[in-house]
Amino acid sequence: MTNKTEKKGFSRRQFLKASGAASAVAGGAGLGLFGYEAGKDPRTYRGWENWEGVNQVFNRKKYAVDQPTCQKVGPTRRVDARTEVIFYRRGSFMRQWREETGLEGMEPHIQEYYRKNPEDLELDIYSQEVIFPKLMEDRKKYQDQFRLSDAWSNAMGAVSPPRITEPPEVSDFPRRSRRGGSTEPVKFKDPKKTSKLIKKIAHELGSTLVGIAKLNPDWVYKYTSIGRGFQSDEPIEVPKHWQNAIVVGTPMSWDPMYANPNYGTSNDAYSRSRIIAFRVASFIKQLGYAARPHTPGTDYDLMVPPILVDAGIGEQSRPSIVVTPELGLNFRPAIITTNLPLHPDKPISFGVQDFCDHCKICAENCPSDAISYGDRVEVRGYLRWQVNTAKCLNFWNSTLGSMGCRLCVAVCPYTRKSNWIHKAALKVTADDPTGISEKALTMMQKRFYPGPEPQKYYIPSLGGENASYREPPWWLRTEDFIE
Repeated sequence: MTNKTEKKGFSRRQFLKASGAASAVAGGAGLGLFGYEAGKDPRTYRGWENWEGVNQVFNRKKYAVDQPTCQKVGPTRRVDARTEVIFYRRGSFMRQWREETGLEGMEPHIQEYYRKNPEDLELDIYSQEVIFPKLMEDRKKYQDQFRLSDAWSNAMGAVSPPRITEPPEVSDFPRRSRRGGSTEPVKFKDPKKTSKLIKKIAHELGSTLVGIAKLNPDWVYKYTSIGRGFQSDEPIEVPKHWQNAIVVGTPMSWDPMYANPNYGTSNDAYSRSRIIAFRVASFIKQLGYAARPHTPGTDYDLMVPPILVDAGIGEQSRPSIVVTPELGLNFRPAIITTNLPLHPDKPISFGVQDFCDHCKICAENCPSDAISYGDRVEVRGYLRWQVNTAKCLNFWNSTLGSMGCRLCVAVCPYTRKSNWIHKAALKVTADDPTGISEKALTMMQKRFYPGPEPQKYYIPSLGGENASYREPPWWLRTEDFIE
């Protein structure tokens, strides 16, 4: 990548301005501990929107009473859901009601209910014989007006992975549902507007970051070992309908993430990102286009980090994970490949490559020595840092915490909560062509946020101490809750 100094061609005035900014960062080192405390405020937990209960602002203790405000005034009985819950009763009614047999053709408990509540029988008959026929008639006339809202509503039900056993040319495309409906693609007015729509939908479905890229075939696996409609012994021919890639995802819960490798987990963000991808793919299919989710865990047909780079989500770092401006390395993405016409985002360059050249904090803290201290090397025709994945996985199996390590995520200077000091540092380093502020911030990171010696992260049987980068959050301290 072009050096930031060469790329920006800064003048003497710009140099002095940047140097002044860098000096301000260095001179503000005394604010490091204050910034650390500010980062404990749950309102800075970007992307993790439960905020540890901060949204629950009403002082309930002040209004606490000894007895519930629903007063018991007579004999009680429990609800018969078969008849008293309208959705269950209507389902039974639609299956059993026949005008020629009337109540006698229905189950005894339903007969009993309707004899006691004849007004409900009238309402249910009216729904069946008048409302539904008119609804079906009007749907044919006006349904197109509600294609987006229907697709949005139905997508919310996509919470489990689609079962993929057929080739992408079959499995990725929409199929007619039991309710019928068209599988023909709708005609969108403009790819830019469509991209704006898809991003809004993805955010509404819970995605913290969203980006769009034209899919580079170099990022698709040549062979796969996980099926998904492909033969593992035959090279994958990139499907023609894999034209665009949509990036979605969420961060891991912040406090456990800092307490890696023993208390953090990727599964919290993995599960959310998977469901978001399932729902986005469902939304797209209901509009008549092909869509396939590639989700965290195992269900990928392609390499994810370079797609994030292409989509403008961030830059690839020394430990190979993509650094995002908002979340640092704390982002667990999923990809949706589609033939939906979209306008791609542009990649970004905000100084990560230069920062990683000299920082090396992740390599210094890596217990397995899997992260290189050296320069980028050519890998499959592209320049990048290479991680020794076998060493990395060996350490995964050398801790007592949940599967994985994630220390490189926790220790990265970019992985900080969204407080004022992090925002200021990010702005300064992104705009400083001298590199002075980067070195100052790296020094501050090592000074104010030191971690255990890497060997201490191992299990005791391998000479370690079960150490974690930070103390676990209060709600994961087993000893405080379990005897």
